[in-house]
Amino acid sequence: MLKNLSPPPTNNGTTWLPALVTTLVWAALGLSALAWGLATWPKDDKPLADSVAAPPAASAAVVQAADIARVLGDSSAPAPTSETNAPVALRLSLLGVAMAAKGNAIALISVDGQAPKPFHVGATISAGLVLQAVTPTQALLGATLKSPTLSTLELPKRP
Repeated sequence: MLKNLSPPPTNNGTTWLPALVTTLVWAALGLSALAWGLATWPKDDKPLADSVAAPPAASAAVVQAADIARVLGDSSAPAPTSETNAPVALRLSLLGVAMAAKGNAIALISVDGQAPKPFHVGATISAGLVLQAVTPTQALLGATLKSPTLSTLELPKRP
């Protein structure tokens, strides 16, 4: 029988064209996803969420039974403990800040290891300590709002 002795047909080098187009399309898709991801990623100088200042709550006086007893003349009422006379740095810790506008800031401060509470600028934190100012990384405390700063609380550093 007759055998076909002609060389096999060639594609003239076009077999790589679909693979190249597919690779370029997937590369463009990946770069687009990367660009959108980086555009929406939070930057270090901006908070992860916008903070909204809460309206100032009506300040209710906290009265303890021992204080009332002392005022009424009970000499057997317990005296303040030495824990209240501990240095400010050991009793208070700054856990967060929220700044809505200049002068309208809140500091989350933990007193004596308790759950943190929000304090507005000008609020009394403990006996003889008022929150004077809040910066993005610090809370300044003093005896009154206009007195010299007695203590500065710093936010913990990021890991």
